[in-house]
Amino acid sequence: MKKRAKRNRYKALPRNKKIIYWAFSLLLAGGLVFYLAAYTPAGNNPNFPAPLDGSAPAKYDLVVVGSDPEGIAAALSAARNGLQVLLVDRRDRPGGLFTLGWLNTLDMNYDRGGNLLTRGIFSEFLQQIEGISFDVQTAQRVFDAMLAAEDSLALRLGTEITGVEVAGGRVRSLNLAGGERLAAQRFIDATQDGDLAYLAGASFSVGMEDMGTSRRQAVTLVLEVGGVDWPEVVKTLNSPTRERQYSGATGTSAWGFLEEMRAYRSLDPQIRSRGLNMGRQNNGNILINAMHIFEVDGLDPSSRRAAKERGRREAEHMVRYMRETLPGFGDAYLAATAPELYVRETRHLQGLYRLTIDDVLEHRDFWDKIALGSYPVDIQATAMDDWGDVIGNPAVYSIPFRCLVPRELHNLLVVGRAASYDALAHGSARVVPLGMVVGEAAGAAAALSLERDVDFHQLSADRELVAVLQERLQEQGAYLPDFEVPHAMEGHPLYPVIRELRAWGLVNGGYNNDYRLEEEAELRSVCRIVGGYLERVLQGRYRANYLSDERQPAHVDDLRRVLAGIEGAEHLQEEMETLLQKYGIAAVERPLLRREIFCLLLEFLQKLE
Repeated sequence: MKKRAKRNRYKALPRNKKIIYWAFSLLLAGGLVFYLAAYTPAGNNPNFPAPLDGSAPAKYDLVVVGSDPEGIAAALSAARNGLQVLLVDRRDRPGGLFTLGWLNTLDMNYDRGGNLLTRGIFSEFLQQIEGISFDVQTAQRVFDAMLAAEDSLALRLGTEITGVEVAGGRVRSLNLAGGERLAAQRFIDATQDGDLAYLAGASFSVGMEDMGTSRRQAVTLVLEVGGVDWPEVVKTLNSPTRERQYSGATGTSAWGFLEEMRAYRSLDPQIRSRGLNMGRQNNGNILINAMHIFEVDGLDPSSRRAAKERGRREAEHMVRYMRETLPGFGDAYLAATAPELYVRETRHLQGLYRLTIDDVLEHRDFWDKIALGSYPVDIQATAMDDWGDVIGNPAVYSIPFRCLVPRELHNLLVVGRAASYDALAHGSARVVPLGMVVGEAAGAAAALSLERDVDFHQLSADRELVAVLQERLQEQGAYLPDFEVPHAMEGHPLYPVIRELRAWGLVNGGYNNDYRLEEEAELRSVCRIVGGYLERVLQGRYRANYLSDERQPAHVDDLRRVLAGIEGAEHLQEEMETLLQKYGIAAVERPLLRREIFCLLLEFLQKLE
């Protein structure tokens, strides 16, 4: 009866009042739709929550800056732990180094038993791509799908951060181009260069600054090459005549042609090629990671742009050389170059703890571990006079949570290659699979810190809370067993000497952790240690007048000549002869052994201090 009475009253209304009635109803409905769109979580809607003007920031539980794989893992982990998350990037698509830098071969981390150390979200990604080398378009689709599956995760691309508001050691909000602000209770910096933390006032070293040098690892422009006879390449690189350590092929991956590419002569005097790392794409082309570009400041956009252009000019010349020289490349042509450079090294955070080369190679099992790694300590070339080094090859080591926490900031974490790793430790810890595991831990830590109402400094110091974090990570699929693994020179009487020289990058054990102590020393090894110590430890206060790169065996007179040629060390000539007598080599005619020069050189050079 009531409904019929309402209909009758409506029919009795004059026409103009009926129009007003309907207009009001439509306005009310539109307002409701607007409210729901603006304030209801909407998955990957870039306007979740509603964009506001500069007078009040849009608020989230967590903002992750940088959509490289490490940032994607952090955002996914946080969303799965119940946070409202915004993933922000200045680029036009997620995936960073994989999808824009075209790094398409994974640097895997296994223990000596063959167990994969990097699990969880990284494993999810790995199971959906082609293998260790993958198609970059596949990676793009997988990342897009993983992000879209989380209703409480929003993705905002093409967004430039122009400033950071900090108060009381806490990041309050981010300033965006156009005047908008973003606020959150927690932040994760997943940019390749630690840009957010740097803007917020965190302290960093740059390149190999912690080793007393301004050097940093080379930059690479990845090439896409078509027309390659892949079966012929695989056959050649798997030939028994090739050294297996530096040459081989499995499935969609291939690596080798080291000596052939060392003979390459570039057009650019600051570009060189190493051996080829190759990954086959689904269209039949291959991506090649081989070009080393030197004298590039990865923190300077203009230097990056110039390096990219230099690489493009060099690319045609390099592929022409491959076509004329390498088996399987007879019909090769340059199809494209990567949209972004592969920059290996810029900033290193000064966190609550700094991972060292000794932590890596002595297999440290930290109480607050959140990830395990084992990739070789691969230091790529830093200049035309350097071919790079493999400092050592760990069985397993752990990343402590404290490496993610800046000293100065309490609600921000740093993941990826800019985390708190020394330059040498970074040679292993920078690899993306390990970074994704670290990112996943950061996302879970952000959720736990909000649940327990503690900041990251408090969380990092609370053993019970760290144990809760570790348990949660294991429930998410992380692999965090306790371990105790002896290192290669454990208990050796000369290890303290090796440890000291290795900390400055002056000796290396290679893939086999063999310092070849009983082998004959080469003259260049003597000169490398002397020149490196003067540059890195003594900061150029002394100059060596006699340095050689010759591979000839070193005799005692060679040693005298090198040490006597140090300007300013003339007063130590008597000390030098005393040391030669001490080590029993003052009058020997045979070539010196590596263990003899390591001990003597370190003792002599320490006297210069």
